[in-house]
Amino acid sequence: MNLVSIIYDFLAVAIIINGIAKGAKNGFAKTAVQTVGYICSVIAALVISSIAAAIIYSTAVQPAIVSHLEQSMESAVDAESILSSVTSAVEELPAISYLLFDFSGVAESLKNSVSLDYASIAENVSESVIAPVVEPILRTLIFAVSIIIFLPIVSVIAKGSKAVNDVPIIGGANSFFGGVFGILNGVLGVCIGAVILRFIISAGIFPEYFSEEIIKETYLFKMIYFPVIGYIF
Repeated sequence: MNLVSIIYDFLAVAIIINGIAKGAKNGFAKTAVQTVGYICSVIAALVISSIAAAIIYSTAVQPAIVSHLEQSMESAVDAESILSSVTSAVEELPAISYLLFDFSGVAESLKNSVSLDYASIAENVSESVIAPVVEPILRTLIFAVSIIIFLPIVSVIAKGSKAVNDVPIIGGANSFFGGVFGILNGVLGVCIGAVILRFIISAGIFPEYFSEEIIKETYLFKMIYFPVIGYIF
């Protein structure tokens, strides 16, 4: 078990404990409403991020990348010079690290190619090399932004339910049941982190810190991560 695995477990425990503490403080009604709201927020964020990322990539990112790659290949005369032009063009893309992309498949396809169709090559590179990295990054950003937008809305709605805590029957066990639902809120918080982490891992960013092999070495986090990811993806 390495340091990164320990950090994953530590963060998971901290999030769950924080959920319990807040649940006990806020009471049963508010925490229960938050739990339902968090679940709805995660589902909505997943749907929105999946659809929006695909639309943004296909309508804005891909056309710009294909055009950029085609221009880079105008002076290429063979497969080797095309690959060199393409890799150089990708290095020039703003805010994108060339180290994130794997061109081994493209190199092999160019060796077996009988024609130098620049448009087809550019689309192939965009779909097989760049999209698998860029789309997960877009999904991560959109998912995170969606959650940031939804959670305050859930909190506002939950505040309206706090008056229920004044009912005598509920009030006696208020903190206890609030803490119980706080556990669920904490686990949901870890689930949100797991989804974001899954997007990062699928993009291949910093695998020495973000990989499922590292997660397998955790004690607690893997018990949440793999069931959640297996169910959602």
